[in-house]
Amino acid sequence: MDIKELANLCGVSVATVSRVFNEPEKVRESTRELVLSMAKKYGYSPHSVAKSLRKRFTGLFLLAVMSEVERVFEDSYTSKFLKGAVGYFSENNLKLVVDVVNPNKTNVIEYYRSLVLSKMIDGVILMDLKDDDERVELLNELQFPYVCVGRNNRNNFIYVDSDNYNGGYIAAEHFLSLRRKKLLFVGGDPTLPFERDRRNGFFDGFKGVADVAIAEEYGYYDEKKVKEILEIYQGKFDGIFCTSDVMAYAALRFCERNGIDVPIVGFDNIHLSEIANLTTVDQHIEVVGTKAAEKLYRLSRGEKVDSELISTELIVRGTKRFLIP
Repeated sequence: MDIKELANLCGVSVATVSRVFNEPEKVRESTRELVLSMAKKYGYSPHSVAKSLRKRFTGLFLLAVMSEVERVFEDSYTSKFLKGAVGYFSENNLKLVVDVVNPNKTNVIEYYRSLVLSKMIDGVILMDLKDDDERVELLNELQFPYVCVGRNNRNNFIYVDSDNYNGGYIAAEHFLSLRRKKLLFVGGDPTLPFERDRRNGFFDGFKGVADVAIAEEYGYYDEKKVKEILEIYQGKFDGIFCTSDVMAYAALRFCERNGIDVPIVGFDNIHLSEIANLTTVDQHIEVVGTKAAEKLYRLSRGEKVDSELISTELIVRGTKRFLIP
């Protein structure tokens, strides 16, 4: 189907159809929804628009963060990632724009469709990836350059990801080396793919090991929630693994206040873990940022790139003194 056929089918002009895909904010919502639904039903795709986008190079790229604005400035992960990504773009005379979108207040698909077709950017880095992520399907449809930070259940895209499974596994090995048998696992958001990998790696690390009990809870990166979990399990654990340094620090503070002397392992190796002397899994966030920026730039130039998995390693700090004789 071409644009004229789609226009006739919808009872609108060719110019209106063109505006839907190029300047959607100028089209009445009911008309826009009609054109988009019919385009999807009959397989119309504005390939010519996507091609013209690739020919026009602006040197401007976008980091898309699905969150609230406050998190971008408070999240140490994002800060370290930006250091790597901005460093690469700056060295190559390119620019990165950080775009924060609250999915609870915005029609994500319409927003990103408008953004891509605005012709202002050459590519997108997607963070906060979820299973069956609708942003991925949109960018695939528009044939627009993008790179994902992380993987999901489909992986039908180019990604850069830390080896989260191995990170969880080496955390388990660390507790085994300390001869711990009653462990408390505190995850973040269990719906996120990287959380699933960290959890699976940790539990698989204890396969075949007798007499190990693991309590599984989720703190959703919230200090208050972590405190509530530790209050429930107080006296029932001899080691704590948190899938983020923020939660590990909350656990450390709780243990210090209550005179609890157990090893704690976090995940990320952000600056907070260095200050608190926390043992943690380093996922090399800055390297992930650099690699994501490089791959996106090369994709925007029409080059072939491959996905990449970044190794993780255990950084042993405070917990080394807790070995049971």
